[in-house]
Amino acid sequence: MRNIFNLILLLIFFVSCGQKRNEATDNELGNSDLKNQDNLFEFKIPDTISLGKHIGRIAKYKRNKKANFDYLLSVIVSNEYKDSKIKTDTFSNGTFNPFFGINGFKTGTQDIKLIVEEQILEPYKMDIDSFLNINKIYHEYEVRITVVERDYISDIEKNLLAELKNEKQ
Repeated sequence: MRNIFNLILLLIFFVSCGQKRNEATDNELGNSDLKNQDNLFEFKIPDTISLGKHIGRIAKYKRNKKANFDYLLSVIVSNEYKDSKIKTDTFSNGTFNPFFGINGFKTGTQDIKLIVEEQILEPYKMDIDSFLNINKIYHEYEVRITVVERDYISDIEKNLLAELKNEKQ
């Protein structure tokens, strides 16, 4: 009988440790803050590229940020290669302006699918313990580019390459 009582107390303890109270706090995200906003990101992507690998970048991240929250961005790109193989790559560099790779696989117009994964990290305390709540939001974009056969580098890509070089130094 005593073992059953101890087992019940132990189960109650484990269940209560993993629960977050549904109390409103000043740092709590409201539902309106989590909606997929159309103008949340500005991209720098060349509209014309040559065959092969090229770069793009998130130029601006325009979320109203809360003071004690952390934010992480990743760009997930589905690039098509020869033989219609699609490879999904994830790019992140710990900033709000990550670079990402795009591939021109055939001449003509090409659609590039981008997914921006936004992670909002919310710290909170319950009694003497600290916890971290992670909200992941996915924003989908499709960009149409023109791929040319000859060697070509646009002004946008020249600027992106200069920015990348400066950040590496």
